[in-house]
Amino acid sequence: GTDATSDDGVPRHRFISGADEKVLRVFDAPVSTLRLLSSLKQSRLASYSDINSTRNEDSASWRVERAFLPSLGLSNKATADQEQESSKFSGPTNDDEFAESLDTLERKHVDFTLPSERDLGVTTLWPETRKLFGHESELVCLDAYRAPLGSDEPSLVASSCKARNDVASAAIRLWNAKEGKCVGILKGGHRSTVSTMSFSRDGKYLASSGKDRRICIWKKVEGGSLSSDESASGYELAAAADSAHKRIVWSVHFCPSMPNIIASGSRDGFVKVWKVCETSDEGPQLKELLKFEPSTKGGKKSEPVTAVAFAEGLPDDIIQYGILGIGTESGRIEVWAVPISDDSASKEPTLLHAIAANDSHFDTVKKLSWRPMAATNNVESGAALQFTLASCSQDSGVRIYNISISI
Repeated sequence: GTDATSDDGVPRHRFISGADEKVLRVFDAPVSTLRLLSSLKQSRLASYSDINSTRNEDSASWRVERAFLPSLGLSNKATADQEQESSKFSGPTNDDEFAESLDTLERKHVDFTLPSERDLGVTTLWPETRKLFGHESELVCLDAYRAPLGSDEPSLVASSCKARNDVASAAIRLWNAKEGKCVGILKGGHRSTVSTMSFSRDGKYLASSGKDRRICIWKKVEGGSLSSDESASGYELAAAADSAHKRIVWSVHFCPSMPNIIASGSRDGFVKVWKVCETSDEGPQLKELLKFEPSTKGGKKSEPVTAVAFAEGLPDDIIQYGILGIGTESGRIEVWAVPISDDSASKEPTLLHAIAANDSHFDTVKKLSWRPMAATNNVESGAALQFTLASCSQDSGVRIYNISISI
């Protein structure tokens, strides 16, 4: 019933959503969505068997067939009477029968046609399965750490809300995504609203920043555990950079290939790349590696940077560089190569590609996300790498770009 502000996905076909309200909402994929995706791929979803094996505490048919939106409701609900929702995509709701149908789909060819708009709307509607309470004001942002499949480590979601002139409301809450419990509150890092957060790929660090222009690095406590006790968060403030930018920091993102490298974008028009340096004598330190501006300013003195994102899965022989996507307030998107290794610290960032104005958004870019590349060990010099970049904007549009970059 309110404008969505952020969302992120976690393993087992689940995502968490935040909006201009005090509650986070958890959504799980219905069977109809998984069946549709499997049909489109003409193969079984590899992770579906993992879902069944890790959900022993529930009944075998814990996933609903599909969801519906009540006439006077504010969120999606599980279908009350599945027989009322008959369509060509309906099928078995028992997990064993569903797995068998997917196996059959994998073994033989199926003549599949794309669903109509009405059927697609019904099939891809996810039911809300849980609400997470704890924040005292409207949610601003969230980010998720996705624990490896098969690991005993829980997947975590970090969330922040609007700070109402007190330090306490600027705290970050950590949630166990599977159990739906708050497992920690990170206090003392910020004095005003946290507008952006990012977990490192290994879950060792959590970076946060916002209106106070301070970048905080929270480190996972060695041997620490996450529990329902909110005071035992499992993370502690390890490093911070005061006045990291001259204006509000809109976006931070950890490099997937080097989890101690982080990029930040700010309203001051600059992108900065930082390194978390750990020494045996002192605690972690946040060191600035480089600073640069977007090439397209649209006639302005400075173009506010509203989104940054590192590409994932780069070949081993170009690991000394990171591929960084940048989104701006005017809707423009650029791709840069930034040096991230110790032996390339003296090198300058290089503009690789700029999305044409006709293909760009016409309002603020809110988020960027790269499709992970297939694992590649060696790439010949001069070869082109194919990237897929998704973006969303305040213009209510989502755009997906195929970008070819020669190395």
